[in-house]
Amino acid sequence: MVTVISSETPTARKPHRCNSCLREIASGTIYRRARCVDGGDAWTWKTHLACQRAGEILWARDIRGEEDCLLNVCDMDSEDREMVYATDPATFHEVWPDRPAPGQPKPVQ
Repeated sequence: MVTVISSETPTARKPHRCNSCLREIASGTIYRRARCVDGGDAWTWKTHLACQRAGEILWARDIRGEEDCLLNVCDMDSEDREMVYATDPATFHEVWPDRPAPGQPKPVQ
C-alpha cells in the first residue's frame, strides 16, 4: 500500500510533468509534490492542483485508481468527468480546457 510521507505545494522553478494528466507543469505554477513509499520503492509524485482536486472529488465517491490511490486524470472516463463537472465546474474546465462541459455540444470550428 502506498504511503505519502510528505506533501507540499511549491512553485515550479522549471517545467515538470504532471503524473496525473501527463501534461506539463509550467515553471511559475504552484503544484502538489508528494513523496511516496510502497514496500522498498520510493518516488516523488507531482500533479497540477486541479488534477489533484479532480482525483479527490472521485475519491470522495469511493472511486479509486490502481493500488487504492487517487484516480489519474488520464484514466478518467466520461462518467468520471461528469462527476467532476457536477461537483466543481471550475476544476473540470481547468483540467479539460478544450473539452465541452458534459451535455454540451462540441464547438464548431
